[in-house]
Amino acid sequence: MAVCSIMSSDKFEATFPEIHHQVCEELGMGFVPDIFRCVAAANPDLAISSWNMVRKNLCAGKILRTTKELMFSYIAHKKGCNYCDIAHHALALHYGFTEENISKILNDINEVRNPVLRVVLKLADFSVDNRFDEVAILDEELIELGFTRDEITELVGMVSCALYMVNIADSLGIDADKEFKDVIENIK
Repeated sequence: MAVCSIMSSDKFEATFPEIHHQVCEELGMGFVPDIFRCVAAANPDLAISSWNMVRKNLCAGKILRTTKELMFSYIAHKKGCNYCDIAHHALALHYGFTEENISKILNDINEVRNPVLRVVLKLADFSVDNRFDEVAILDEELIELGFTRDEITELVGMVSCALYMVNIADSLGIDADKEFKDVIENIK
């Protein structure tokens, strides 16, 4: 249960019309998730900066959105954040990944067949565990796989964004949105 109130969708839209539109369009689900409305009720400036971080790291850039959703889902799953795990699992499904592929990724990244995705997920895994010597080795592997320095920095930004949002969701005790749960249930 959330430790703070969750701003209603109508009030969020009236208070932050531009951000409401951006979140609905750029996350691609047509609604503003509870995490942003909960933070907005407690601290509007933090809600705006949190959305901007998600917008720039998850919703924009050169790295495929599906790759970023899988990174986010993997990090949330590893950190035990129920809210972000469900939300980004649902978003990965929404953007075209199958339940079978997501389950494999969450259970054992070494089973990932795509070598690029496997290295990207290892980067997330090692970063979460503060295994920076191994991150440096993966940096070289990413370059060998054709990633530019900008793209590698984008991946690091995505890891940071996911960890930031996981901490917010866990600290606020937010339950996963019904809309995200429905996406997952409709796949099963």
